[in-house]
Amino acid sequence: MIVDKFIIIVVLSLLIICLSIRFIKRYAPENLIIISLNALSIGIYIPFALNNIYIPIVYQIFIMTLGFLIPLSALFLQYNDIILTRRLLYYLMKCAYFSKEYQKTIEYITKIVSIQGRKAEYLYILGQCYKNLNDFMNSRDSFALAIELDKNDYKSYYELGLVLDETNKKDRAKEMFEAALKIKPDFYDAQEALGICLTSQGCFRDAANVYKKALFYHPDSYELYYNIAMIEMELGQYEDAEQAFLKAGEIKPDLYTTFYNIGSINYLKGEYDKAIEAYQKILCSSLYGPKAYYKIALVYAAKAEYEKSMSSLEYAMELDNKYIKKAVEENSFKKMRDRINEYITDKELMEQKIKNKKNFMKDRILKFKQSILNKGDNLNNLSGESENSVVEESIKLPIKEKKTSFKDLTLDSYVDSGEKEIKVSFYRK
Repeated sequence: MIVDKFIIIVVLSLLIICLSIRFIKRYAPENLIIISLNALSIGIYIPFALNNIYIPIVYQIFIMTLGFLIPLSALFLQYNDIILTRRLLYYLMKCAYFSKEYQKTIEYITKIVSIQGRKAEYLYILGQCYKNLNDFMNSRDSFALAIELDKNDYKSYYELGLVLDETNKKDRAKEMFEAALKIKPDFYDAQEALGICLTSQGCFRDAANVYKKALFYHPDSYELYYNIAMIEMELGQYEDAEQAFLKAGEIKPDLYTTFYNIGSINYLKGEYDKAIEAYQKILCSSLYGPKAYYKIALVYAAKAEYEKSMSSLEYAMELDNKYIKKAVEENSFKKMRDRINEYITDKELMEQKIKNKKNFMKDRILKFKQSILNKGDNLNNLSGESENSVVEESIKLPIKEKKTSFKDLTLDSYVDSGEKEIKVSFYRK
């Protein structure tokens, strides 16, 4: 029994020594607490062991937990390079980053790096924080250091390219995007960024080739087809542009700009029926609907179908007044000029009529309110009436065609249709 107790004390002491060594070598601050708990368990155990006293079950569990289980678990985690305080600091950093508390994230990363040195992951997040704070110089340096630590960190290549592109260093940005794609050829963001970078430099054919290569990895991307189509239009390749637009429209039927551009291409090609068909697909759009009606009017005018052209043009002018001025200046509507001027005149007369009616109704309501106030003043002057009496007066009110209560008579809803004599009761104190 004495030997068993001695072995237990020795094992507990060895655990304290091991924890102390790990604290010194790896700087694991949690070991200070664990060592204290271990020492407490030894302090509890030794008196019982020396006096050969039975240890209650509660104390046995306490000694086993503090003296053996916790220290052994800590040593196992540290042996596998898992230090609890560092792990806690890491998760606090990630939590701050996802909460978009970038300044706090930078502070956590600074602490982590000072404890365990630089890692590509920490520097990547650091670069993202500086980028979101618009500190492009520190952001660039952070991503560059991340790449030095991990040559296969394609995300840092990509982010560094974005920063360089933002600071107008296009050639270096292009190199970073290409480096990212060399590591990960299907990296969509880098493919798109490279295409945009090349387009901004005027390298349209190279940009189109980048997008076409990206389609091999992302065949269902309507954005890639749309970008290809826009570049082909810029290069004057209308057939290729139309095919790319059609593909984008198949993938995303509510991409109204696609059908608008298809209509414009067919209009330029003189294929008017196809142009009308394309424009009709976007009439339901609140943004592109007026544009589509105006374009359809242009197409019908080109076909010399002026009745249909005027009908579509009226829709466009009703939906958006800016098309009135455009219609007046548009040479394609030269033969419809009289009809357009007639429409404008009628529209102005209608607006003036509505305005006059509103002013008339406003005056009537003001007079009506004044008459009510005057009646109330007259009632206040009446003598011989008891306190809190109710007096009825007959007044003539303008009425609406449907029955309306006094409180419902407003400027917008009021419609004059004659007068009617009604009784109004006034409560007099």
